[in-house]
Amino acid sequence: MSEVSAELLTQFVVKQAQVWQSVAMYLSEQNNTLVEIPTPQSSAVPISDLTGLTTDTVLHLQAQFAEQSDAPCLFIVGEQPSERAANERALLEATLGSAPDAIDDAALSAVQAFGQHLMQGLAIAFGNLTSKTFTPDQIIASYEPIVFPSNFLTVDEVIATRFTIQIPERAPFTLTWLLTENLARALLGMPPAESDPFQSLLLNSEAAPSAPAPTAAPATVGFNPFADADDTPERNLDLLMDIPLEVSVELGRVTMLIRELLEVGTGSIVELQKAAGEPVEVLVNGRLIARGEVVVVEDNFAVRITEILSPVERIQRLGA
Repeated sequence: MSEVSAELLTQFVVKQAQVWQSVAMYLSEQNNTLVEIPTPQSSAVPISDLTGLTTDTVLHLQAQFAEQSDAPCLFIVGEQPSERAANERALLEATLGSAPDAIDDAALSAVQAFGQHLMQGLAIAFGNLTSKTFTPDQIIASYEPIVFPSNFLTVDEVIATRFTIQIPERAPFTLTWLLTENLARALLGMPPAESDPFQSLLLNSEAAPSAPAPTAAPATVGFNPFADADDTPERNLDLLMDIPLEVSVELGRVTMLIRELLEVGTGSIVELQKAAGEPVEVLVNGRLIARGEVVVVEDNFAVRITEILSPVERIQRLGA
């Protein structure tokens, strides 16, 4: 049994703002609406404090990355019983448009699709941090008491990250992401936690000396111009510098019926689904990469950037 190390937890907390900013931008792009995730809180939580989740009916997701198939993680909708019903309803309204009377197969399918987008956003965010590939795999939505995966049963503590998703004109909802230290280390590109040295000696003494180690099949890696290779990242990036891109700024959007559109004429006012003063979205080749505020420079409109992806994220977003 092991506890979460202070070093790992510190590194995980430090990266939260960058990670969830990237996740929010990915969810915004996938859903064609502004999604915001304020920097969440992460802490080490004893497994014993989570036993109530194994007896209550809880809406949750179990998911894993293909590269860490032995380290599934959990997303809990409303970790505390007092907040559970409100968060479940808000999530279902965001995914279905309205909350059903009961959580049925259609509701679970919608939650599962949301989980796929959430995991893909995390895969991109942590992939950008480490220049490694993470692939979401086996994402399952359930509405029942939680059965902890086997990797949770071998540790005393897990990392709990409580994050809130905010969507305009929708009630915000909060989820808790539970993961083990081993998965957190892999996502941060840190080496695995040291195992018991006596256990290592025992395993080495029992190993057959004449048995050659099997050769692992090469892993499939997605396109990443910043991955380690014979060419340096700077040289790879130089190859892309002269490619023209279309940059556009989106002030806002609105959904209209055909009848309403036909009634629009000269002098009509079309009200956008964005409050005055909210950031505008900067799109490159139709993909969201930044947000900013409108300013005037020498009688021309311009945008002052207030929030932007890192250079690595921008290149990967354009190549997605």
